[in-house]
Amino acid sequence: MKPAIVFLILGLAAPLLTGAQDSSSLEQMRQAAARGSAADQLEMGILYEFGYNMPKNDVSALAWYLLAAEQGDELAIKRRDHLKSRMKPDEVEAAQKLSPELIAQKPEPTAIPPSAEPAPAPTEPASPSEAPPAGPANVDKPSSTP
Repeated sequence: MKPAIVFLILGLAAPLLTGAQDSSSLEQMRQAAARGSAADQLEMGILYEFGYNMPKNDVSALAWYLLAAEQGDELAIKRRDHLKSRMKPDEVEAAQKLSPELIAQKPEPTAIPPSAEPAPAPTEPASPSEAPPAGPANVDKPSSTP
């Protein structure tokens, strides 16, 4: 029966894993998880628990599962309970301490690229000597129409 559960979990996780093949996708997933996405927190837990695209680490996996489980994610609750049952108490404690730190590392909002920033408004000259020479205000120009 246990092999069936593992295959079920892997089958459920496979669609989630297809998008996390490169480092930028993994980083985007980590950032979304840090921002509070329960689905991405679950995915990070799965990646750490089974060692997909990153080193296998049960403490990190449990920390992510704890965050997703707090939001009511059913699979995260099951994975959390299963993982806790095979871990040592000090490992569980380490995961509980790590869990809030993962959320505290929320990514900084992306800065506006320089090209997207509005152009600065023209400023008036600081002194009259810097002002452009003033021309006559009303100069009659010859008209080309009779």
